Amino acid sequence: MKTCPNCGAKMGADVNFCTNCGADIRNVTLDKAGNEAQATQPVAPEQPKVKSSVSEPKPTRRSQHAQVNNQPVDSVQSSNQNANVQSAAVSEKVTNMWQWFVDSWKHPFTTPTAEKWYGWVTLLVENVLLILGLYICVNKYTQDQIGNSDIGEAAENVILNFSTSLLFELFLYLILTIVAMIAVAYYAHKFVYGHTENILDFVNRIVSCSNLSAILYVISFICLIIGSEDMLKIGLPLAGIAMILFTLAVYAIVVGDNAPAVQDKFYGLLIVVVVQVIVMYILGRIFGNAVYGQVQDLIHSSFNNMF
Repeated sequence: MKTCPNCGAKMGADVNFCTNCGADIRNVTLDKAGNEAQATQPVAPEQPKVKSSVSEPKPTRRSQHAQVNNQPVDSVQSSNQNANVQSAAVSEKVTNMWQWFVDSWKHPFTTPTAEKWYGWVTLLVENVLLILGLYICVNKYTQDQIGNSDIGEAAENVILNFSTSLLFELFLYLILTIVAMIAVAYYAHKFVYGHTENILDFVNRIVSCSNLSAILYVISFICLIIGSEDMLKIGLPLAGIAMILFTLAVYAIVVGDNAPAVQDKFYGLLIVVVVQVIVMYILGRIFGNAVYGQVQDLIHSSFNNMF
């Protein structure tokens, strides 16, 4: 075969002029590869390309408008699908957590399968319910007692602000006490058995053992938001019993493990009790002084408003 030096087209050996560009290829040497096989085959001249006279239809305004409208529909459908997937995932997590509660109520000392965040979330929600119930109760009691009296709205606002700061400090006190008890129980458990588990799994075990307190916190919250004197006599003791259950669960996890102990369990329990008392005393002094200072400020401000 010959290769046209002008356009590079391949021609047969007997072709003298390029059928593509018309160049003279009589003096062009033959290609080495495939000359014998292709020399006898006639090479059909390439047909010139003819442009089609029929042009593609241009998109009309209606079709363009339909294409534009399809994009938001697709995005809405995809967002709806994502929302459905997320809602299904949340529903599954709620169902699993509820099953964890049910299993722990049936068998408190077992270790049911749980996500690592179940324990901390349960403790946080329980304390939020207690503080929120107390806040609603104080607001309702204050409004019933002095809302329509001659003292006026200013005194009501002062009392509500004082109760809000006091309840926030109570919330911090409870959270810090719980964190301290869990921390000392974790290291006491390691002291007794020579090893321990992940801290989040350890918290799940304690909370699972004391999950009956969740029922007591819910009942206490309902009694507090009702706000009557009889309901207060029920709600506040129930909250106290729930705290006692949590404390007993901490003790039980430290001394009730079936693993072989390397140290006597009595000393592990003694460590937890002693440190718990010390922490409660220190936090009580700190928050007690803060509350005492707030009471003094409240008295001074009340006297200043009266005179």
